[in-house]
Amino acid sequence: MERRDYDYYESNVADISLAEITSCEGNAKIIRRLLGGDDTLRHLTLGGTSAAGWFKNYFHVGEGDDLGWLGYFIGKSKCFHHLYIQNLPDGEGREQQMCAFMEGIARSQSNRALSCTNLGDNVSGAIGRALGVLSQLEELSYGYNTLGPNGFSALGTLLKSGVLKLKKLSLFDNDIGYCGVASLANGLKSIGPSLKVLDLKDNFIGNEALSALVAALANCTSLEELDLSINDFSMATAGLGSLSDWLQAAVWNLNALSLRSCGIDDEGLQALANGATNHCKDLDLSENDSITVLGLRRLSTSLQSESCRLEKLDLGWMDIGDDGAEVLARGLIGNKVLIRMHLCGEGEGEGEDDDIAITPAGWSAFSPVLCDTSSVNNTYLSNHTIQ
Repeated sequence: MERRDYDYYESNVADISLAEITSCEGNAKIIRRLLGGDDTLRHLTLGGTSAAGWFKNYFHVGEGDDLGWLGYFIGKSKCFHHLYIQNLPDGEGREQQMCAFMEGIARSQSNRALSCTNLGDNVSGAIGRALGVLSQLEELSYGYNTLGPNGFSALGTLLKSGVLKLKKLSLFDNDIGYCGVASLANGLKSIGPSLKVLDLKDNFIGNEALSALVAALANCTSLEELDLSINDFSMATAGLGSLSDWLQAAVWNLNALSLRSCGIDDEGLQALANGATNHCKDLDLSENDSITVLGLRRLSTSLQSESCRLEKLDLGWMDIGDDGAEVLARGLIGNKVLIRMHLCGEGEGEGEDDDIAITPAGWSAFSPVLCDTSSVNNTYLSNHTIQ
C-alpha cells in the first residue's frame, strides 16, 4: 500500500468507486452512510470475522477493503463517536493499513472513544503508535489482546508523550504483568490529571507490580474508579498497604474500588482496610475466600470508625460463616453511611446462602443491630441507614 496524504484522498474522492475499495455490499453501505452524513452512524465495529448479525454497524475487513479510505470517511463525519476494533489478526500489510486508517480517523472532531479487543501484538502495536494523532480521544480500551512487548511498549510511550488526555483507560485481560505495569506507570504520570476511570483487571499483577502502580497513582488526582479485580494479591500485603496509604494521603476519594477475586488474605485486608473504608464509596472484595473472621474483624472495626465513607460493600462468594456474620453485624453499630452490604453467593433462590455458610443463627446477629427493641433509646440508636 503506497503512502498517501490527506490531499490524495481529497483530490480523488469524487472519482472513487466503492466497488474498488470494499470487499462486500455491507461494507459499501457503511461508506455510503458516512458519505451521506448519516447522523445515526455514531459507532462502528471493525472486525476480521463475519459477525454482522451480532452488531448494528459492522465493517467486516476482507480482501479488497481499503482501510485508508474508510478512515478518511470516518474522519469527515461530524457525529461519529465510538470505534470498536476486534479480531484483526496480524498479517502482511496489516500494520501499514492500520496506520493509514488511524491517520484518517484522527481528523474526526467528534470521535471520543476507541475499544480494541482480540488483536495480535503487531496490530495492537500499530494502533498504539498511531494513537498519537488522536488528541481528542477521551476513552481507550484494550481487552483480551495479550499485549506483548510491542503492544504495551508503544502504548506506554504514547501515554508518556502527554498527547492524550484520557478520562477512561481500560486494559483488562492483557496479562501485562510487571513489565506492562512499569510501562503504564510512566504514562500515568502524564495522563494522570485527566484520568477518571482505570481498569486493570485480570493482568497478572502481583505485589511488585502493584507497588509500582500505586507510586504512579499519585498523579491521578481526578481518579474516581479503580478496578484491579482478578489479579494475584495473595502475597501482596506490602502492595495493599501502599494502596491504603495512597488512599489516605490523597486529597480526593474514590467512588469505586474493585478487588474482586484477588486472593486477598487476612493480612492483606488488615493492610488495606483503613484506606479503603475511609476513602471509597463502593468497595468490592467478593470472591476473596482466603479472608477469615480475623480479617473481617479488622474490617468491622473500620466500619465503626467515624471516618468511614463506605456506602456499598460487596463480600459475596466468601466463606463468611456465622462467626463472620456476628463480626460484621457489630461493625454496623453506629455506622451512619453504609447503605448496602452484599453477602450472598450466586443466585437469588434456594441454596444461595450455601456459598457463604451463614445459618439462620448467623443472620439473627443483624436483627438487634438494625432494630434494637430493648428500649426506645436503643431503637432510636439502631442502624437505620443500611437497606
